Amino acid sequence: MAIADTRTGYGWLSIAFHWITAIVVLTLWFIGSTIGTEEGADYQRMVRLHTSIAICAYLFLWARIVWRFAKGHPGPLPKQRGPFFLIGKYVHFALLIAIALQLISGPLMVWSGGNAIYVFDWFTIPSPLPTSLGMLEAMHTVHVWSARVIIVATILHLGGVYKHAAFNQDGTFAKMLIPAREER
Repeated sequence: MAIADTRTGYGWLSIAFHWITAIVVLTLWFIGSTIGTEEGADYQRMVRLHTSIAICAYLFLWARIVWRFAKGHPGPLPKQRGPFFLIGKYVHFALLIAIALQLISGPLMVWSGGNAIYVFDWFTIPSPLPTSLGMLEAMHTVHVWSARVIIVATILHLGGVYKHAAFNQDGTFAKMLIPAREER
């Protein structure tokens, strides 16, 4: 079984990156989307939970992004050629760019608001920045819009999964479950 990607498939490392990232990002999105509905102590609790999970996954998510951009996207299987393959490929890259924007804008948003990043009750990361409401607003806007890109791209991604699994039955779905065989 291949650890690394092959010419037309994913290895164990990419498959693990994919599924762990999906779980982390969907968890962060769910918690993040509830933050605006909370007030007072509940608001702070949800912000700290969101940022704690994000910081715990921070290096992993960067590793996932760097891995995919460094390795590129595996080529198509024989039945995958055409415009839908390219659309899927660029939706994946849009997701990764949006996640990178989240990883940049999140800490900058907290710090420019004059706050430290709290990681559960383990430790805090103090702000290296002066308070800047302009930067806070800009980073909040980037964070919100990149979250929207993640949601739209995830919906497109899931639509592609459904298309490949239900209609095409071309082995695409299996690429994210079963590692490609090493090429000889």
